[in-house]
Amino acid sequence: MPRRALPVATALAAVVVTALAGAAPTAAAVRITARSVTLTTSQGSATVVRSPFGLSFADPAGRTVLRQAPVTARTLALPPPPPPLVPTYGPPLQATLYAPLAFTVGQETTTTQEAGQWSGNLLSSVRTGTMYGVRAVRSARRARGGAVRLVASTTDPSGRVMVVTLRPDRGGTIHVSARPSPDTGVAGVADSFRSGPDEAFHGFGGRHLETDHRGAAFYNWVNEENFDAGPYGVPGAEDGTILYPNGPQAAYYPQASFVSSRPYGFLLDRPELARFRLASDRPDVWQADVSAPVLDYVVAPGPARRAIAALTAVTGRHRVPPAWAIGPTLDRATALSETASSYEAKVRQDLRDLDRYRIPLRAYRLEGWRILPRPVLRDLVARLHRRGLRVLFYFRAFVANDVAGTEPTGIFEDALRRGVVARTEAGAPYLFGNSFGGTSALIDFTDPAARSWWGDQIREALDLGADGFMQDFGEEVMPGMVFHDGSRGLEMHNRYPALFHRTTRRILDAYVRRHPGRRPFFFTRAGYTGRPGGAAYENANFPGDETTDWTRSSGIASVVPDMLNRAVGGAFGFTTDIGGYFDVRIGPTTKELFLRWAELAALTPFFRLHGSLIAGVHTPWSYDAQTVRTYRALTRLHQRAEPLILRLWRAAVRTGIPPTRPLWLAAPGDARAAREDQEWMLGDDVLVAPVVRRGARSRTVVFPPGCWRHGETGLTVRGPASRSVAAPLGRLPWFVRCGTRPLAPGFAG
Repeated sequence: MPRRALPVATALAAVVVTALAGAAPTAAAVRITARSVTLTTSQGSATVVRSPFGLSFADPAGRTVLRQAPVTARTLALPPPPPPLVPTYGPPLQATLYAPLAFTVGQETTTTQEAGQWSGNLLSSVRTGTMYGVRAVRSARRARGGAVRLVASTTDPSGRVMVVTLRPDRGGTIHVSARPSPDTGVAGVADSFRSGPDEAFHGFGGRHLETDHRGAAFYNWVNEENFDAGPYGVPGAEDGTILYPNGPQAAYYPQASFVSSRPYGFLLDRPELARFRLASDRPDVWQADVSAPVLDYVVAPGPARRAIAALTAVTGRHRVPPAWAIGPTLDRATALSETASSYEAKVRQDLRDLDRYRIPLRAYRLEGWRILPRPVLRDLVARLHRRGLRVLFYFRAFVANDVAGTEPTGIFEDALRRGVVARTEAGAPYLFGNSFGGTSALIDFTDPAARSWWGDQIREALDLGADGFMQDFGEEVMPGMVFHDGSRGLEMHNRYPALFHRTTRRILDAYVRRHPGRRPFFFTRAGYTGRPGGAAYENANFPGDETTDWTRSSGIASVVPDMLNRAVGGAFGFTTDIGGYFDVRIGPTTKELFLRWAELAALTPFFRLHGSLIAGVHTPWSYDAQTVRTYRALTRLHQRAEPLILRLWRAAVRTGIPPTRPLWLAAPGDARAAREDQEWMLGDDVLVAPVVRRGARSRTVVFPPGCWRHGETGLTVRGPASRSVAAPLGRLPWFVRCGTRPLAPGFAG
């Protein structure tokens, strides 16, 4: 697949938890000599050669796994191009200095979408100035906590130095911090490392196009809805790989961490706008760059499983949900301009249809709970509970006066009156237009008064009988916003989702202490890494508004890469909207797409039916009797997998190794497995290969080493192998390792 560069306009020569496994930083040894400085931990070492400055990392056996790239020729700065209204998809308008710890003295201008469907999405980021790099270590001394502090000369003619600190971090990882001193006028800091044609880059969160990002160049910025634009701007083209408006790597849940095949793991430990070049314009170098006057990153030397465990101990791992939450769920979404009476009627019809069609269900989500009269809401919750169903409500990160059917009358005005929202530089509420045509204000979770106000909303929902909820949005932070703690929008944008989810988690934890019989569950959309990031507070994520088509960019074929990329970063509680959601200009979900999506979801952590924006909830009975029978059978398959999913999840909280595992992790060293991004392993013994192409009645399955038996037909294949497997509509290609029985016995019905 062709790679595409980051769609951010930049100037030429500008760059453009809670305690878990290995929680505490381990002891380290520091050795300072006339030639080098070395920090050694239980998992490896970092060595700085004094002159010319060069940093490398080795595993416990002393094998070098990562080494800074040497200085390359400088490129003179040129005037920046004007920022475009819509980012382009060609090569980046920039050059960079590939050198150890390069920094830009200059300025950066970042603009975002200010209203509408893409509020907060990045429009452009233009950095101008001159880049400099480090030369040689002037001094080195031991510091607190087993760290070592270096001062290095730089090529900056003003005499600026670079202060570099190496210290041990969680699980034996090594933390590097580099800050130019003085840092006045520094717009960004980058580090560059040697690569080679054999190196793969896995992770980076909810990216859609592949699970090895080698050759890609992109930025890390939490973005709202991006949909397929097709190869020629035609929506719904099945080979489409372009996401509009932010480009092929746009993501609701980016992560600034990855696992290399060299092997090592890497975490860029900063929340600001960041850019990665992964051997994109040069095959022998990769680079991480952050729009801040300081660069922080963590290196975990060693193989993938060790690196995943170490990095997710820093950033956090999804909490184990209650058993009911991974069971089959139906979301009754609201329609635009929904009324209380129309929404109530839909819910009551759902109850009749569930009885009529005998669809197994464990939970039901009332998205429009806040527009219902309280007596009606209490009656519906009671009816659902009497059926043995858990009830989920809905929240979002902003208040608004729109037509989404999710806000109670007066809440927008109340939030503004109390001053619990982000503000402008002048101190007024920062108002913006949202996706639903209304005026919005973003809740400021750095404000104690806002957290208290939010707690009232959450406790009200729980007191009304909610067993959990969807926590939506979180991408709308814009540069001009000012927060209670003094943060500005640029530094807050990627941090905001974690603050949002942390606030909710702390409210829930306090509620459970007062109500020990309750165990609320919630899932989210936007997220980012951090220390810890959102994954430390969430139970699960949904991957945003997938389109109701077959594309790799945003349709059904985007789901598996997204799930696997974020899973290795600790966000392994993945729940897709069966059938897709965004159907504007694309059309409603077809029967074939609906059933293939249900097949895909059957052996993922959750099995949840949501519905689309325009056409509404696409229930199985919306199609025909065959769809109902097939959907019921796929629901039963998911139920058979639930005990396994919970066992794997509990282990994942301890180890970081996700329940759903990419083949590159399950079969290291297998070249075919490393390239496969539409299959996964559920634990060690279940192989899943869904059909994601329209009209296909078979698919090629890559089998890891061992003997594999089809879960339905009994077909046996010995791997490693690649084989075409029959897959008529309604039959998911899934295999178990011969001699194992990882799933529970089949259910009747």
